[in-house]
Amino acid sequence: MPVILLFLTFAMTPSDTLTQTAMQELLPTSLRGWDVSEPTRFYSGREIFRYMDGAGEVYLAYGFRRLLVQRYARPNHEEILVEIFDMGLARSAFGAFTNMGGRGPVVDIGQGGEFKTGLLSFWKGRYFVCVMIDREDDEAAHAVLELGKWISAKIKEQGSKPDILRFLPDGSYASSSLRYFFRNEILNIHYYVADANLLHLHEQTDAVLVRMISDKSYLLLVQYPTSEQADSACIDFSRHYMPEGREKRIIQTENKKWTGCVRHKNFLVVVFDGGSQAQAQNLLEDIRRRLP
Repeated sequence: MPVILLFLTFAMTPSDTLTQTAMQELLPTSLRGWDVSEPTRFYSGREIFRYMDGAGEVYLAYGFRRLLVQRYARPNHEEILVEIFDMGLARSAFGAFTNMGGRGPVVDIGQGGEFKTGLLSFWKGRYFVCVMIDREDDEAAHAVLELGKWISAKIKEQGSKPDILRFLPDGSYASSSLRYFFRNEILNIHYYVADANLLHLHEQTDAVLVRMISDKSYLLLVQYPTSEQADSACIDFSRHYMPEGREKRIIQTENKKWTGCVRHKNFLVVVFDGGSQAQAQNLLEDIRRRLP
């Protein structure tokens, strides 16, 4: 067997081929006059950096498996670009969706979608999907939305939102601010804590960050596999981030805001940038009471 054929045999397994075929079947060959304009491209694992630079780190932090990229063209119109991310798990797809959340009005596509200025993003099952066009007019907008609905209908699986969301106080936080994740890299994008992983986040943790409406503070809730892990994270975070308030579990920071944390069983509740000591303390206690 020639060397190049031997390489391709090992590079592409039967399982890979089946997965790629299944992903291609989520797409039409044409829609509203836009036709497939070039071969479908796939990127797996760290190959994502061949397609995108810094943003690739975000998807890898959510457990990214494979990306399908398809372009559609129509004479005298802008190109439509489709990106379908196989994130492996529904919670990873949901997390990738929330990482981009809050950029546009909600649309009823997939299990949650947003659309603004030519960009549609949604999640369903283990997939996170983006459909976009550079310059939007009414016809282009209809094509993007219809293409998104087509893809969503082809994805038969459904995913469940992470259970940790049920402990948040409905109506008290800006829904567009919700970010779900399980890696420190994602937390630091939305609220920088430290380069070091003080909160001991990893693939088996669940974390959600929201911004409260009342005082614009940030609420972080983390669920660990065990109470011992939660306790260790609480101690490490308190020692390095708020050493002056380790006993009270709450301090006033340089920006005159208040930060506090409390552990409850295998949960850790953290408030950043509280408007007052009382507001931060009340929020910590409110969330603690909601926990099982």
